[in-house]
Amino acid sequence: MKDFENWQDSGRFMPRKEFMIKIPTMKLQGACDDVLIYDGGYFIQVLWGGTYYECNTNRSKKLEEVEMNIFLEKVAKKID
Repeated sequence: MKDFENWQDSGRFMPRKEFMIKIPTMKLQGACDDVLIYDGGYFIQVLWGGTYYECNTNRSKKLEEVEMNIFLEKVAKKID
């Protein structure tokens, strides 16, 4: 699953404040400390307590689980 690994490796941490300066119109959860940004403009919020959050139906304590869901539901469809 080389495409997933390449996309996953594109993820970069950004502090919430910096993210809000770059994308001020984006709504983040109140509990969001940091944001992981990936190629294609996808992002995952890092919430207090170690939860990774993309949306209400895609959140987990396991980062790779949230990444895989984004990849399969959104990124892979653009690659095909």
